[in-house]
Amino acid sequence: MQIHRCRFADYLPKAVNAIECTPSTVSQQRLAVGRANGDIEIWGVYNGRLLYEKLIPGIVKGSLETIAWSHQTELTADDLELFDTEAEREAAKKRLIEQPPRLFSAGLNSVIVEWDIARLVPKAAVDSYGGAVWCMATNHAQTQLAVGTEDGHIRIFDLTDGKLVYQRCFDKINSRILSVAWSHDDETIVTGSADSCVRVWTANTGHMASRMTLPKEGKLQTLVWAVTVLKNRTIVSGDSRGHVVFWDPVMYVAQQDFRAQGADVLCLAADATGNTVFASGVDPKVTQFKLFAGSKPVSLATNDDANKSKKEKKADKRANGLGPAIKWQLTGFRRYHTHDVRALCVSSKQSSTLLVTGGVDTQVTACFASDFPNEHPFRQPCFPPVDSVISVASKAKTVLQHQETTLKLWELGKAEPVPESLGNKMESGQGLQIFERQKDLLRMDISTKTHILSSAISPSGTLIAASDSAGPKLYCITRASEDSSVVRARRLRNFPPANFVPEYSENRGVTAFCFTSDEKRVIMTTADGFVSVVDVSDWRADKFATVRRHCGHRTNKDQVEADAGCDDVATCPGRVKSTLPADTGMCTVVKIAISHSDKYVATGDTNGTIVVSDADGSRSTLVTLPHSRGNKERQTALTFDRKDNLVITTALGHVFVWNVAKAALTEWSAKYSRTGIPAPFERSMDFVSGLVTNAAEPNVVYAWATNHITRIDLTMPPGPKRAVLNIHKRKQIETDILKKVHEEKEQADRRLERQVIKRKKRESISAPSVDSSAGDNAMEVESEAAGASMEELAAEKDWSLNNDWSLTYVARLREAGINFDEPHNFRMTQRYQSLMHASFVDENTMVVIERPWIDVTSLLPLAYNRHRFVR
Repeated sequence: MQIHRCRFADYLPKAVNAIECTPSTVSQQRLAVGRANGDIEIWGVYNGRLLYEKLIPGIVKGSLETIAWSHQTELTADDLELFDTEAEREAAKKRLIEQPPRLFSAGLNSVIVEWDIARLVPKAAVDSYGGAVWCMATNHAQTQLAVGTEDGHIRIFDLTDGKLVYQRCFDKINSRILSVAWSHDDETIVTGSADSCVRVWTANTGHMASRMTLPKEGKLQTLVWAVTVLKNRTIVSGDSRGHVVFWDPVMYVAQQDFRAQGADVLCLAADATGNTVFASGVDPKVTQFKLFAGSKPVSLATNDDANKSKKEKKADKRANGLGPAIKWQLTGFRRYHTHDVRALCVSSKQSSTLLVTGGVDTQVTACFASDFPNEHPFRQPCFPPVDSVISVASKAKTVLQHQETTLKLWELGKAEPVPESLGNKMESGQGLQIFERQKDLLRMDISTKTHILSSAISPSGTLIAASDSAGPKLYCITRASEDSSVVRARRLRNFPPANFVPEYSENRGVTAFCFTSDEKRVIMTTADGFVSVVDVSDWRADKFATVRRHCGHRTNKDQVEADAGCDDVATCPGRVKSTLPADTGMCTVVKIAISHSDKYVATGDTNGTIVVSDADGSRSTLVTLPHSRGNKERQTALTFDRKDNLVITTALGHVFVWNVAKAALTEWSAKYSRTGIPAPFERSMDFVSGLVTNAAEPNVVYAWATNHITRIDLTMPPGPKRAVLNIHKRKQIETDILKKVHEEKEQADRRLERQVIKRKKRESISAPSVDSSAGDNAMEVESEAAGASMEELAAEKDWSLNNDWSLTYVARLREAGINFDEPHNFRMTQRYQSLMHASFVDENTMVVIERPWIDVTSLLPLAYNRHRFVR
């Protein structure tokens, strides 16, 4: 197999400015990661791992400094007056809990935006009335949003009943407000500003209750970049001196002051118990503080006290006065990033509390907060770990990439053909001689309202489709001549047809494209859940027509009734399914795959629903995957194999094969999908990003993730549960064990020879003396004894070689996870790292596109210069 290993993709990610976790009242935990260019990434948390779900594209030339979630679960005083009975109040409260969480963002453009998470567009926008927004936070009742602005005011916005309305303004200070936090009882608000002060405000009156002043550095004011309030009302601040200060909540004086960082502390985060605090900033080390009672952390000390008798507790009090001293201690730090850390977040679920960090180096890292600082974090790639940024034209051998508002097109290079006589003699990974390098064909900035949401290129490379949140666009690509590198792009103005979505659909943004192999149709999934089939065969005349609309992902009763009434285009409405508003309000169709025969189309959404539809007919089938360990399977990648079976990988590490014709799992999948997948593949920290097939191997599918490519034969058993899958590691283990066994065998042979020589000497010493008259008879006896000894030695050597050592070699391989008696399926290679895309452009010809981390770091700004003293 030939592999085009490409590193010319110049995707440049943006810095992470904010990370926020959904409130603990939300059943499915998610993270919002805000980038400096305004993009917001939504990540799900599954079994302690982060799963990239979707991207909310930012507004062109937008700004993002802070984000906040809200999920109201309690009725307000006004709401309670509307309901007469307790049953009505409980029903209203249940409706609140079932609603999806709300997401807000703000930046230097002085606008606060609420986002429609399902449709990936702004839902509401209001002015901050005070210039640039530096910080904002929702109260713990999730009913108010406090915003800190450039003009020195805190402004409160009302969030009740789905509103985003300006409510009131606090007293003004003569400095911008850089950080804000609510107390747990929502009675006070704490702010940090650019005038060396931490202020406490009364939430009801809007007046300042106290002010705490920090020392200046020379004549420069100290900037209080971060504040947070713990459960016991302790106030924590981080400032430009690199200090983390813990403030007394009663007297408002500094209890403890730590020089935690070498430069500005930009962010703070505390766990749900309030006993652990994390800090980081320009000095990119993450520092941990823990609350200690005496010599033990408070959590452990509390558990010990609970197990003590009353007499032991009284004795401890008499010995220690009022009890052990409660103090904060710096307990550890780790450097997870190379540049400034701008965002820290501790997830709200105590069962699997994650510490998530991000900053200027564009990476998002995650580890269990309880294991910090001993655990190594898992680093997410700097690019979206899904197959959505790059697409390849298999016939034209061209590569398309989108970023923000730019489309880039390259042509793959060419290698010298390999003679058949040499093909079988070449080693795996051996490079070929390149006679023509890749060509940079096109770099085009398109006019959009938001950043590009999705893009795709047709197999022949003549059509490029791209969409922002406002709607899709189609371009035709022409060359001056067949071999020319001069490429022209022309927009086809009549695309899309007006009826590719119904009139009542307000959102025309396309989340995924897919061209048929004959390029006569393009299939699009929209933010409203429609799957539209559009005829593009007459694109040269700029004529397009909507062939069919599938609505399998629209299962709300109102949606199904509206879709059933469409008569402008053949529409296949979905089936009514009881779903919670929280699921509907967060659901977006993000995956699409088309069969090689162009007969079937499979689509998947962020709730884990997969629908297989006939491209030319009205039939739609809901793919039903069995639940595993009580968890719903959520797809990470979809594709059709060469037999038109749908192959699905899930967030739990399982591989399912769905027989579309029978609407059931295949025999292989029913037997192995949930219990037979090898552990190294199932428990990999990298979720599968894509699935591809090779025309030369009809029974094989290749699953690729950020750091591996795995070959799966769907006709073979998966093999041992704890098998070594990495083919290079497997080969190295075999070589090392064989070498070690060979050395042990040689040592055993030398010992055996020494034992035989000693035996001969003992026999010669103990042998009876014979007189000279015996003569020839004595010589015959000695020669027979020597011959017998050599025969014994040869027999022992032969037994050692053919029996003992061969079995030892096999046994040790089995201990290392290599068993020759069982099939070696799920063959994995980790030779390719930071994978953005993988696909086949021909039989036995694969394209692998990498974005090495070292290439990204060379384009980042200078990092904090840490002094290193060397003796």
